[in-house]
Amino acid sequence: MTPRRLRIAFLRPGLGIGGAERLVVDAALELGARGHDVTLFVGDRQEAQLEDVRAGRVRVTAVGTRLPAHVAQRLRAPAAILRAAWAARALGRVRPGFDVIVCDLVAHVIPLLRRLVRAPVAYYCHFPDVLLAPRRRGLYALYRAPLDRLEAAGVAAADRVLVNSRFTGSIVQVTFPDLDADALEVIPPGVEVDATPPPPPSGEPLVLSVSRFDPGKNLGLAIEALAALRGRMPATEFPRVRLVLAGHFDARLAEVVALAAALEARARALGLERQISLARSPSDAERRALLARAACVVYTPRAEHFGIVPLEAMAAARPVIAVNRGGPTETIVDGETGFLVEPRAPAFAEALARVLANGAVARRMGEAGWAHVRANFSRRAFGDRLEAALLALVRR
Repeated sequence: MTPRRLRIAFLRPGLGIGGAERLVVDAALELGARGHDVTLFVGDRQEAQLEDVRAGRVRVTAVGTRLPAHVAQRLRAPAAILRAAWAARALGRVRPGFDVIVCDLVAHVIPLLRRLVRAPVAYYCHFPDVLLAPRRRGLYALYRAPLDRLEAAGVAAADRVLVNSRFTGSIVQVTFPDLDADALEVIPPGVEVDATPPPPPSGEPLVLSVSRFDPGKNLGLAIEALAALRGRMPATEFPRVRLVLAGHFDARLAEVVALAAALEARARALGLERQISLARSPSDAERRALLARAACVVYTPRAEHFGIVPLEAMAAARPVIAVNRGGPTETIVDGETGFLVEPRAPAFAEALARVLANGAVARRMGEAGWAHVRANFSRRAFGDRLEAALLALVRR
């Protein structure tokens, strides 16, 4: 039987560059390719956008673009909730209405959304916001308390909670114990995979780190790992190694600017300034070019909820070295498609030395990673799982 054609709306506070944005855009593209009518409602269309958004391949309704993303570098959570609520208001006025709504990032607006629309609501949880904020102390605890309660109410109000990994699912169940376990479903993101493995790199050895510039991404570990690699390679070979830190760079945020300055200062202090460079907000084409040049990819977050970067690295037939915690443990096959190691510079350096010392090993691991992602984490597989979940939700 041919699946029913759905009118689907996605709701989120903004649409910039990042793993969460990539997932939503990929979802819209995959669902659209299956004949569904998909619209993204966002509270802020940021200047930095994914290539598919700039090219108009997804339909985006941006409202509240004058609403602030923060107030004096603070109050970002209330600002995001306000922008999402404003977008929900616009979504609720559309006629005819939608068959199903998918909300991500800001569960806080789901109770409002339920009052505005009659369609079922699925919440895609990348990770509970209550756990992403700093520890609650003093006035900050008073400030966060209503936000945390509102998030819990939003998760409970969703008809279905979708999560990106088993790791995230376990955290969600502990964080929101009143959530019915039957309402939870794991739907991991996917990436585009070529029909054949990309060719191995040529030229000087390039180690690539891909993560947005954020203090929580532990980017300093990549620099420390390169310094530790110095004693594990011949003195004639190490100066040829290059490290590129690439990712979305939001110059509006003071901590992001400070982080970049600190990373460059640390590189100078270690005498590695000629071997380390920062690629701020590279385009999709520039990112693909960096992957094509890379000998391997390092992924440094300490306990990433899922991590789309390891999938992108393996799809590009590049070995990936990541922390042995969280989502990457569900996507990387240790010793076959990359290495899962402790979040310490010596451990990362040891894995780097093994990859860079033997091109045949790196090529074999890269091809194994490509085959692994093609079989288990393609964007098509992600679209199939998401479509099935939304159709079941509408039928129910």
